[in-house]
Amino acid sequence: MPQVFLNRTIDDEFGDSVSGALPTYRPDSYWNVGTSCTICEVHPDPTLAFNHTWHDTSQLPGHAPVSVTLDFVGTAIYVFCIAPPITTNVVTLYNLNFTLDGVRSGTFSYSPTSTTDFVYNLSVVSLESLANEPHTLLVSTDDSENGSIFLFDYAVYTTVEGKSSTAVGTIAGCVVGGIFLILLVLAFLFFKRRSQKRKSSQVLPVVDPFHNNSNPPPSSPKKSVVNSRTTLVPELPWALDTVATLQPLPTPSSPSSRYPPGWSESRYDTPPPVYLPN
Repeated sequence: MPQVFLNRTIDDEFGDSVSGALPTYRPDSYWNVGTSCTICEVHPDPTLAFNHTWHDTSQLPGHAPVSVTLDFVGTAIYVFCIAPPITTNVVTLYNLNFTLDGVRSGTFSYSPTSTTDFVYNLSVVSLESLANEPHTLLVSTDDSENGSIFLFDYAVYTTVEGKSSTAVGTIAGCVVGGIFLILLVLAFLFFKRRSQKRKSSQVLPVVDPFHNNSNPPPSSPKKSVVNSRTTLVPELPWALDTVATLQPLPTPSSPSSRYPPGWSESRYDTPPPVYLPN
């Protein structure tokens, strides 16, 4: 299966769209479900919020920070909030810190400019080029003297499923290369054995015996004795004055000495070249 990049959401109320894992709010008593909050000072339009829900909290100047923790497996994550307009006697600016896997990763600040309009899908965190493995993102208010509002709506993270095409290609290449190498070795052994059989069945030439034209040779001369290197001329009773000699056989040192002129070696006697995968 090739690599597939998928975007998944983590809703403030319903959690991860696949695993169902919920965000962790701390301190829990400081957070409120926005659509049902009766003590909240700002009221966004539910129809414009993701899944029509959000979580509401604030950190007043000099108070302890509040936070949300998100667990995910992926290569990137984006966190979105809702920003209220300027409101009298209400903290409506954003001052956030975020930490990924225990390492401080950045800050976010925002000050509203309108007295009437909310801003939806406000990107407060954007982290990319991560390893495709489990991560923990902590987003908290900054405990500065200005305080911060925090209307968390949802997060989107990118995850990767399947194996890379490079890895698949490498594995496939290794398998094909291994099979080819095995076949090549088998073919080499087969043709080597065939060549050895051909050599063992080759008939060595025998020197013709001397004979006298005036006296025909006997009907059943003695058989010649042949060894691997020489041929012994048979003893002829009718040619006692003829000296028998040993004639050396040609030494098969090269194709030209083994085969007649003009002969070319068959391509089946030479193993094919080996092609190794890149």
